Amino acid sequence: MRVLTLSLTLAALVGCASHPPSAKSALPLDAREPTRTLAAVKDDLDAADRLNAPRTASLPSAPMMFATAEPSLRGLGFAQISGQPGKTQNEKRLMAIRAARVDAMRDLTEQVHGVRISASTSVRDAVVADDSLSAVVQGTLRGAKTLRVTAKGSDSYEVEMELDRQTIAYIVRALRGRI
Repeated sequence: MRVLTLSLTLAALVGCASHPPSAKSALPLDAREPTRTLAAVKDDLDAADRLNAPRTASLPSAPMMFATAEPSLRGLGFAQISGQPGKTQNEKRLMAIRAARVDAMRDLTEQVHGVRISASTSVRDAVVADDSLSAVVQGTLRGAKTLRVTAKGSDSYEVEMELDRQTIAYIVRALRGRI
Protein backbone atom coordinates (compact mmCIF):
# COMPACT_ATOMS: atom_id res chain seq x y z
CA MET A 1 0.00 0.00 0.00
CA ARG A 2 2.82 2.36 0.89
CA VAL A 3 4.55 1.70 -2.48
CA LEU A 4 1.27 2.33 -4.32
CA THR A 5 0.77 5.63 -2.49
CA LEU A 6 4.34 6.68 -3.29
CA SER A 7 3.88 5.73 -6.95
CA LEU A 8 0.64 7.69 -7.21
CA THR A 9 2.26 10.70 -5.56
CA LEU A 10 5.19 10.58 -7.98
CA ALA A 11 2.84 10.21 -10.95
CA ALA A 12 0.85 13.23 -9.77
CA LEU A 13 4.02 15.29 -9.37
CA VAL A 14 5.27 14.33 -12.83
CA GLY A 15 1.88 15.21 -14.30
CA CYS A 16 2.00 18.63 -12.64
CA ALA A 17 5.50 19.35 -13.91
CA SER A 18 5.50 21.77 -16.76
CA HIS A 19 8.07 23.25 -19.05
CA PRO A 20 10.04 26.09 -17.52
CA PRO A 21 8.51 29.48 -18.18
CA SER A 22 9.49 31.07 -21.45
CA ALA A 23 12.08 33.83 -21.55
CA LYS A 24 9.47 36.22 -22.95
CA SER A 25 7.08 35.53 -20.08
CA ALA A 26 9.87 36.12 -17.54
CA LEU A 27 10.66 39.59 -18.88
CA PRO A 28 9.79 42.62 -16.77
CA LEU A 29 7.06 44.86 -18.14
CA ASP A 30 9.54 47.67 -18.88
CA ALA A 31 11.97 45.51 -20.91
CA ARG A 32 13.40 47.26 -23.96
CA GLU A 33 13.10 45.95 -27.52
CA PRO A 34 16.63 44.42 -27.75
CA THR A 35 15.90 42.46 -24.57
CA ARG A 36 12.57 41.29 -25.97
CA THR A 37 14.30 40.21 -29.19
CA LEU A 38 16.90 38.18 -27.28
CA ALA A 39 14.17 36.55 -25.21
CA ALA A 40 12.28 35.60 -28.38
CA VAL A 41 15.43 34.06 -29.88
CA LYS A 42 16.07 32.09 -26.68
CA ASP A 43 12.50 30.78 -26.73
CA ASP A 44 12.91 29.83 -30.40
CA LEU A 45 16.16 27.98 -29.70
CA ASP A 46 14.58 26.21 -26.72
CA ALA A 47 11.63 25.22 -28.92
CA ALA A 48 14.07 23.84 -31.51
CA ASP A 49 15.67 21.74 -28.78
CA ARG A 50 12.27 20.36 -27.75
CA LEU A 51 11.19 19.64 -31.32
CA ASN A 52 14.39 17.78 -32.22
CA ALA A 53 13.86 18.84 -35.83
CA PRO A 54 14.46 16.29 -38.64
CA ARG A 55 17.30 16.57 -41.19
CA THR A 56 15.84 18.95 -43.75
CA ALA A 57 16.91 22.22 -45.27
CA SER A 58 13.52 23.80 -44.55
CA LEU A 59 12.47 25.43 -41.31
CA PRO A 60 10.49 23.38 -38.77
CA SER A 61 6.76 23.65 -39.33
CA ALA A 62 5.87 24.46 -35.72
CA PRO A 63 3.84 27.68 -35.69
CA MET A 64 5.86 29.28 -32.86
CA MET A 65 9.22 28.74 -34.56
CA PHE A 66 10.63 31.91 -36.08
CA ALA A 67 7.21 33.13 -37.08
CA THR A 68 7.13 36.17 -34.85
CA ALA A 69 7.14 39.67 -36.28
CA GLU A 70 10.03 40.72 -34.09
CA PRO A 71 13.18 42.08 -35.75
CA SER A 72 16.27 40.05 -36.48
CA LEU A 73 19.35 40.13 -34.24
CA ARG A 74 21.60 43.15 -34.65
CA GLY A 75 25.15 43.68 -33.51
CA LEU A 76 27.12 46.89 -33.13
CA GLY A 77 30.88 47.30 -33.42
CA PHE A 78 33.12 50.28 -32.78
CA ALA A 79 36.76 51.12 -33.58
CA GLN A 80 39.02 54.14 -33.44
CA ILE A 81 40.95 55.31 -36.49
CA SER A 82 44.00 56.64 -34.64
CA GLY A 83 44.78 53.28 -33.02
CA GLN A 84 44.93 51.37 -36.31
CA PRO A 85 48.09 50.34 -38.16
CA GLY A 86 48.69 51.95 -41.54
CA LYS A 87 50.92 54.42 -43.33
CA THR A 88 48.20 56.75 -44.53
CA GLN A 89 45.02 58.08 -42.96
CA ASN A 90 42.94 56.19 -45.55
CA GLU A 91 44.59 52.87 -44.63
CA LYS A 92 43.83 53.57 -40.97
CA ARG A 93 40.20 54.36 -41.82
CA LEU A 94 39.81 51.08 -43.72
CA MET A 95 41.38 49.15 -40.84
CA ALA A 96 39.04 50.88 -38.37
CA ILE A 97 36.03 49.87 -40.46
CA ARG A 98 37.32 46.31 -40.59
CA ALA A 99 37.93 46.25 -36.82
CA ALA A 100 34.44 47.66 -36.14
CA ARG A 101 32.94 45.00 -38.42
CA VAL A 102 34.75 42.22 -36.50
CA ASP A 103 33.52 43.77 -33.22
CA ALA A 104 29.94 43.73 -34.56
CA MET A 105 30.34 40.05 -35.50
CA ARG A 106 31.59 39.35 -31.97
CA ASP A 107 28.46 41.04 -30.63
CA LEU A 108 26.26 38.85 -32.84
CA THR A 109 28.18 35.73 -31.82
CA GLU A 110 27.60 36.55 -28.14
CA GLN A 111 23.87 36.81 -28.79
CA VAL A 112 23.64 33.55 -30.75
CA HIS A 113 26.13 31.31 -28.94
CA GLY A 114 26.51 32.96 -25.54
CA VAL A 115 29.58 33.88 -23.53
CA ARG A 116 31.60 31.51 -21.36
CA ILE A 117 32.67 33.25 -18.15
CA SER A 118 35.49 31.91 -15.99
CA ALA A 119 36.37 33.39 -12.65
CA SER A 120 38.69 32.55 -9.79
CA THR A 121 39.44 34.19 -6.47
CA SER A 122 42.31 33.34 -4.13
CA VAL A 123 42.04 34.23 -0.45
CA ARG A 124 44.98 34.24 1.98
CA ASP A 125 44.61 35.12 5.63
CA ALA A 126 41.00 36.23 5.03
CA VAL A 127 42.16 38.74 2.41
CA VAL A 128 41.59 38.47 -1.33
CA ALA A 129 45.01 37.81 -2.83
CA ASP A 130 44.06 37.37 -6.48
CA ASP A 131 40.85 37.85 -8.40
CA SER A 132 40.57 37.10 -12.11
CA LEU A 133 37.74 37.06 -14.60
CA SER A 134 37.79 36.08 -18.26
CA ALA A 135 35.14 35.89 -20.96
CA VAL A 136 35.35 33.79 -24.11
CA VAL A 137 33.08 34.00 -27.14
CA GLN A 138 33.26 31.20 -29.67
CA GLY A 139 30.94 30.30 -32.50
CA THR A 140 30.32 30.26 -36.21
CA LEU A 141 28.32 32.93 -38.01
CA ARG A 142 27.11 32.70 -41.58
CA GLY A 143 24.99 35.17 -43.44
CA ALA A 144 25.65 38.24 -41.29
CA LYS A 145 24.83 41.34 -43.33
CA THR A 146 26.38 44.75 -42.87
CA LEU A 147 23.54 47.26 -42.50
CA ARG A 148 25.52 50.44 -42.15
CA VAL A 149 28.97 51.89 -41.58
CA THR A 150 28.86 55.26 -39.82
CA ALA A 151 31.65 57.68 -39.01
CA LYS A 152 31.31 58.73 -35.37
CA GLY A 153 33.10 61.98 -34.83
CA SER A 154 36.46 62.45 -36.50
CA ASP A 155 38.23 59.40 -35.06
CA SER A 156 35.90 56.39 -34.96
CA TYR A 157 33.50 54.20 -36.90
CA GLU A 158 30.38 52.29 -35.95
CA VAL A 159 29.25 49.23 -37.92
CA GLU A 160 25.82 47.64 -37.57
CA MET A 161 25.29 44.05 -38.74
CA GLU A 162 22.29 41.76 -38.66
CA LEU A 163 21.29 38.11 -38.71
CA ASP A 164 17.75 37.30 -39.80
CA ARG A 165 15.73 34.53 -38.14
CA GLN A 166 16.18 32.08 -41.01
CA THR A 167 19.95 32.45 -40.74
CA ILE A 168 19.83 31.86 -36.98
CA ALA A 169 17.75 28.72 -37.58
CA TYR A 170 20.30 27.55 -40.15
CA ILE A 171 23.18 28.09 -37.68
CA VAL A 172 21.37 26.11 -34.98
CA ARG A 173 20.66 23.22 -37.37
CA ALA A 174 24.27 23.26 -38.63
CA LEU A 175 25.62 23.09 -35.08
CA ARG A 176 23.43 20.07 -34.42
CA GLY A 177 24.60 18.37 -37.63
CA ARG A 178 21.20 18.39 -39.28
CA ILE A 179 22.07 20.05 -42.57
